[in-house]
Amino acid sequence: MGRAWRRPAHGGPVFNTKIVAAAFTAAALLASGCGANSSADSAADAAAKTSASAAAKTASAQPTSTLSAAPSVAGTKLGAKVPAQVTSSAARAPSGFSVAPNFFGVHDSTPLGGADGWPRATIGSLRLWDAGVSWRDIEKSPGVYDFARLDAIVSSAKAHRAETLIVLGQTPEFYASKKLRTDVYGAGAASMPKNLNAWKRYVAAVANRPGVRGNKYVQFQVWNEANVIEFWSGTPAQMALLTKLTRDTLGSSRYLVAPALVSRNGLQRTWIDKFYATKVNRRPVADYVNAVAFQLYPLPAGKPEDSMNLLALDQKILAKYRVNKPIWNTEVNYGLAGRRTAGLAANLQAATISRTYLLNAAAGIKRTFWYSWGPIPIANTRTTTADGYTLTAAGQAYGVTRSWLVNSQIRSCARDRQGTYTCTISYRGGVRRVFWNPTKTVTVAVAGATTHQLVDGLTRNYSARTMRLKVGAAPVMIRSAR
Repeated sequence: MGRAWRRPAHGGPVFNTKIVAAAFTAAALLASGCGANSSADSAADAAAKTSASAAAKTASAQPTSTLSAAPSVAGTKLGAKVPAQVTSSAARAPSGFSVAPNFFGVHDSTPLGGADGWPRATIGSLRLWDAGVSWRDIEKSPGVYDFARLDAIVSSAKAHRAETLIVLGQTPEFYASKKLRTDVYGAGAASMPKNLNAWKRYVAAVANRPGVRGNKYVQFQVWNEANVIEFWSGTPAQMALLTKLTRDTLGSSRYLVAPALVSRNGLQRTWIDKFYATKVNRRPVADYVNAVAFQLYPLPAGKPEDSMNLLALDQKILAKYRVNKPIWNTEVNYGLAGRRTAGLAANLQAATISRTYLLNAAAGIKRTFWYSWGPIPIANTRTTTADGYTLTAAGQAYGVTRSWLVNSQIRSCARDRQGTYTCTISYRGGVRRVFWNPTKTVTVAVAGATTHQLVDGLTRNYSARTMRLKVGAAPVMIRSAR
């Protein structure tokens, strides 16, 4: 997603008027299905601009692998057995998935110290996008780098015990191979660098910063939304080459995340297919990365459950090319429609962020980055009030959901015939079961319940007994000994 706003040092959000219109256009293209760049891998840029269906020369498709479903969870609702109808085929390991603190990621435009800076929440990972530290922010003139802001942010993240994902694009104008009116971050920002040695020097300079060199809690990502023309106007094969050059520069010991890709529509998924079909130096492009990345924004009316449907489509492409890498969800929010979006009711915002992290954890996603921490105007779920730091109901729900999941093992998130979801979470003290139904109110029950907690943190404790509770769109956690 593009940088449409920034949070000032004090007070509420301030719109960056130079790019807000372009960012809204990018969001509109995402919503309408026109945002993907599906251009051919050829030297004819003019043809690439006009033909979304031109095919790149790619490697032959390899045999398809299959993904099995997670086990069912029975007996979590009175009188009903929960079938093995799982939200995403990613939740495939019989033993479930461990949830590490770094799973809980966010974006923040001002992630520095002080009351107005770092989020008033426990953040496991910080993705540096729209934070003023892109390539063109750092290299203002050829060969001259300004790392002051990046150094300060990496230091702040370390002080808050958060990992840092550095996104390496966008191209400075003086290195741009072409300039389009759609370039959100300025002329040529979305283009393939015409000087690849300049790219490698820049990547090496970032990797060798004192706070970055030798820091195992810093990761790198090649590019943002490479299949949306506003952010990348090159071809899938050019992005594959850039990925390989990034790996060569970083070496094998650094953690590299593939370009982030969106998948709202068929053209965008076609681009994903072409990218992962590409070989560079006779090796599949996936060989050069440690993890793959998707930005699981559903269509404007979509919910967290719809986001998981997109994930399943992306996984089919990965399976087609036998890509077996960890998956990171590097951006997610809801309601993006290319304009300022009204927020959901506070209780629904809290429900939305909680369900997002629950479903992503159950799907085996290794990092989920909320876009963006604060009162972002182009999405419907906001973690702070207008001042940029006071937590909303959604911001509070982020912390509560984190407490349910961190350092636990999520065994499954299954859905019964009434559409009620049950996420089963094992931890050292017993079992947590989280229930919700996105469309109606239902009654759930768990034998031997000792606690129930709502997403606002309200908690009630009991002597072990059968707990009956009505639940709807907002998740409710019920804890029991087993």
